[in-house]
Amino acid sequence: MEKLVDINDILLKVKLLEKEEQMNLLERLFNIINSKDIQNNGTKLSSISGKGSKIWENTDIDQYIANEREW
Repeated sequence: MEKLVDINDILLKVKLLEKEEQMNLLERLFNIINSKDIQNNGTKLSSISGKGSKIWENTDIDQYIANEREW
C-alpha cells in the first residue's frame, strides 16, 4: 500500500505553525488517537506517558499557565 502522505512533510508544515496552533493540533491528534483506543476496547492513558515531553521541553510552564488563565 502506497503512502498518500509523508510524515516528514507533515512535520515540516507543523514547524511553520505558531505555538498555539501546534498545541491545538496536538490536542486534536490526541483526541483522534484516544477515540481509536476507546473503539479498540481502550488503551490505558498511562501507555502514552512521556510521549509529549519533546513538545514541552522548551516551554516555560509558568508562562504557559499564565497565558491559559488570561482567557
